[in-house]
Amino acid sequence: MDRKSLLHGFTKTRIPSYCCPYCAEGRLKLEGEFISEETKASIKDQGEDYWDVDFVVLRFSCKLKCLVCSEIVFFIGSGGVDEEHDVDAHGGWDTTHVSYYLPKFFYPPIIFIKCPDKTPYLVKEQIVAASSLYFAHPDSCCNSIRAAAEAILTDLGIPALNEKEAYASFVSRIKQLPPERESVKALFDAIRWLGNHGSHPGTGLLNTHALDAFEILELLLEEVYSENKLKIQDLAKRINEAKGPVGSHSRLALGE
Repeated sequence: MDRKSLLHGFTKTRIPSYCCPYCAEGRLKLEGEFISEETKASIKDQGEDYWDVDFVVLRFSCKLKCLVCSEIVFFIGSGGVDEEHDVDAHGGWDTTHVSYYLPKFFYPPIIFIKCPDKTPYLVKEQIVAASSLYFAHPDSCCNSIRAAAEAILTDLGIPALNEKEAYASFVSRIKQLPPERESVKALFDAIRWLGNHGSHPGTGLLNTHALDAFEILELLLEEVYSENKLKIQDLAKRINEAKGPVGSHSRLALGE
């Protein structure tokens, strides 16, 4: 995950190389024209005494294309204008105006994290929802990441309903994880806290917080569904049960 490209603005000539949502291998590049226009309200404000270039508001749209699979992604957002100052050859100030842009929506949503092959469909579905919300609404993004984590608990056999047939709280479900899942409880808890904050008005989660949630979820997926992790965990279990090496060339355990 390239946090820099997901947190900062860009110019027309320096659009970040986002990862293709289809093949997950190629990078997206501008295809055709980058359309940028100033909003009507922004143009109207230029006649006011208080107006400054910082008040310019832009809207943009463009099409991106994967360099590997040729998938098309549509891309919209907002922008503004910055003043940049340089010293010229004569020691004076040279001022230029640079338009910068911030993403709002990608369709289809770009990839934030890679899911192991064994990741359940319902979990992937919530990850796609979180990805589509990240730029425009980090609060809702964290809520969807929380929903993905709850779907993982369901897949691990932790019931979503309690004995009264009412929805069980997230924290009570985390506590039901068996001892062999102790290492992932902290990951579930961290996602729970971020999701809780995203549910309350005025908490103001930032994009940095949403990226934190994505990174924690990515590690959680690795711990639960990674083929390599599962193989190593199974190997450790068999070694512990045999109290020594396992396999066709193993020798008998000599003791505790």
